[in-house]
Amino acid sequence: MDKIQGHGECVLIVDGDQSVRKMILQMVRFLGYSATAVASGEEAVSHLERNPAQLVMFEMHLNPGLNGCDTYARILALRPGQPAIVVSAYAEMGEVDRALDLGVSQFVQKPFTIHELGIAIQKALAGGDLA
Repeated sequence: MDKIQGHGECVLIVDGDQSVRKMILQMVRFLGYSATAVASGEEAVSHLERNPAQLVMFEMHLNPGLNGCDTYARILALRPGQPAIVVSAYAEMGEVDRALDLGVSQFVQKPFTIHELGIAIQKALAGGDLA
C-alpha cells in the first residue's frame, strides 16, 4: 500500500453520480491525497479557474452538459498539460482514444479496486511511468 500512497497532492474528481463521486473521494483521500469532487464538466472548469490540481479524474459521461473529453479540452485550454485520468464504466473506444490523444495518461474501468486506482494515480502523477 505504501507504493500507492499519496503525499497530499491535490486531485479533482469529476463525476455526475453523487454516490460514486463520494466513494471515489473517500478512496482518494484514504490514499493520502487532498481531493475535491464536482458533479459536472462546467463545475470542473470553474473550479480549476480558481484552484490548481495536480491531477483531474473524470467520468466520460457527464450529463447534462459537457462530456468528459470536452471538459478535458476546456481544462487544457485553461491549464495546458494538466495530468488527467479517465474513470468510467461505459466508455466507447473512440472516446477513450480521443481522451488519450488529448493527453489523458490512464483509463480506469469502473468498478475498480482502491489498489488499481492508486496505481493509476501514481502513474499519472509520474508522467505515465511507475518505477
